[in-house]
Amino acid sequence: MTEPSHLIRIESQDEDTTERVGEILGEVVARPAVIALQGDLGAGKTRLVRGIARGLGLDAGEISSPTFVVHMEHRGRDGTLSHLDAYRLAGDEELENIGFDELLEDGDRLIAIEWPQRIKRLMADRIDVRLDHRGLEVRAISVLDARSDEAERRRLREALEARAAAFIQSLGRVSGCPACDGTVTADRFLPFCSERCRLADLEGWFGGSYSISRPLDETDFLEGEV
Repeated sequence: MTEPSHLIRIESQDEDTTERVGEILGEVVARPAVIALQGDLGAGKTRLVRGIARGLGLDAGEISSPTFVVHMEHRGRDGTLSHLDAYRLAGDEELENIGFDELLEDGDRLIAIEWPQRIKRLMADRIDVRLDHRGLEVRAISVLDARSDEAERRRLREALEARAAAFIQSLGRVSGCPACDGTVTADRFLPFCSERCRLADLEGWFGGSYSISRPLDETDFLEGEV
């Protein structure tokens, strides 16, 4: 896994904002790419995938949870979206039935995976997106970009900062937990060392300890490429 250099955080006040974050991902992320979506039931993972579809020029209304079919494919003029839900997978061998390796090799495909923690051999060169409940509609969206192309990582950071009011935190060395400076020994809670530190940091963010990197102006809310 490539060492992530920044943690990107967005506060989503409603479903439309969550979908808008997905749309930015669909527009900006170069293919091929894997976007791993984590979060509890109802956190907004499928809603974010609808935004990704719209960013790819697809009909967002066609996106629904693929829980019972595992994989749904959507083809459009700007590329192909594979939407996977690994929640019911019994093991990685079931991925062979949908040709998972072939999907990863498709140079014009963006793969969005819900419940990626159930796939042990998930592609290391990926973007992790986590959605956390912070109220009835409010969500904390955290993005950790582990792709190897630094220019592409920077492009995504700048787009989310300008168009979604993202807070960008430089991580420095990956082995140090941002919350306690302890040693990070597994990918599960990256960039934190534990669930406790992740939640403590999240509370600090929503408690006002952090702010966006610069003041917003009216141009930040315009549509189009950054």
